[in-house]
Amino acid sequence: MQILHTLAGSHLGGMEFRVLEQAQWLKEHGHVVAIAAPPGSETLKAAHERSLEAVGIDFESAYSPPTVMGLRRLVKRLRIEVIDAHSRADGKTSALCQDLCAVVRTRHFAKYLRSSLRKRLEWRVGCHHVIATSGEGRNDIVSAGFAPAERVSVVGEWADQRFFLDVDKAALRQRMRAELGLDADAFVVATIGMLRPEKRQDDLLRVVQQLRQRAIPAIALVVGTPTAEKAAFGPRLHALADELGIAAHTVFAGHRGDIDQVIHAADALLVPSSNEAWSRVVPEAFAAGCPVVVSNVGGLPEIVKPDETGWLAEPGDVAGFTGHVAGIWSDPARARRVAEQARAFAEDNFQLGRKMDETLRAYEVAIRRKRGR
Repeated sequence: MQILHTLAGSHLGGMEFRVLEQAQWLKEHGHVVAIAAPPGSETLKAAHERSLEAVGIDFESAYSPPTVMGLRRLVKRLRIEVIDAHSRADGKTSALCQDLCAVVRTRHFAKYLRSSLRKRLEWRVGCHHVIATSGEGRNDIVSAGFAPAERVSVVGEWADQRFFLDVDKAALRQRMRAELGLDADAFVVATIGMLRPEKRQDDLLRVVQQLRQRAIPAIALVVGTPTAEKAAFGPRLHALADELGIAAHTVFAGHRGDIDQVIHAADALLVPSSNEAWSRVVPEAFAAGCPVVVSNVGGLPEIVKPDETGWLAEPGDVAGFTGHVAGIWSDPARARRVAEQARAFAEDNFQLGRKMDETLRAYEVAIRRKRGR
């Protein structure tokens, strides 16, 4: 199959890494695949580093003739059968290529969608099929009138095979803690992801403050960097750590390309976001055997089952997050049992090959629908 992924953003986040992993898998399994993203973007750089075909197209003016003609020329040159559009702007441009190939729109979020006649037309007329990254995301799309349920496939997140590898956890934990400057005996609570207000990394700092007030030797490990648009959020987190009196017990690790290693430095992973689909890091934590506490939002309750694969608290409920994380500290046997169950769940449900099979089936549905039109 000949597949083109399109992205409109300039930075690297969970969505972009998902697309890069998809493209690499497709190439390794005999498909023709390319990525179109803004010139000079981090996505294009990362694609080239992975030896993937990548072309610079600026989707900011989605309907401008140069943008549309540039994408159409690329589709024709590569004989693309399916465009998988991952952002709103490139989805608009891709809609004008429906006479050339099938068009799929993938929505990576699970949050309320504002509906209007124009937006409903963009989705209903502008693509042949839709992929949602969680069941809740599919419900949002259907409720907004963007697509009927039968035209939406759910393809959730996965964990790269590196997270499933059997490793000497004690040795890796010791090595990564030394590299990150973490106390070997501390109780490390981590967040991993882009630093943005909706990710609520500030709640991790408040949780660690409350844990230390309970005489639990907690350290906050913040992994990630802010986007250019949210650059001020990083300094705000540093200032909050000072304000809460935990600056000496907080490590800002910045961007890391070795999350499969870094995650073993943590005793617990906290995902306190105000909105998420499944969050890439949750399947990764499951596969790595790290206990998770997450917000009860979006698609997260679909995979995080209380006392089975992790724990839930309402977004912004710092006391609730703190209670669950303290439980991981006070009852390590229970935490290990839940983490082992989450690992088994990940082995059955979060393998990349299985998710790509589901993705290819969605592409085939789109191709059949185009032929039917």
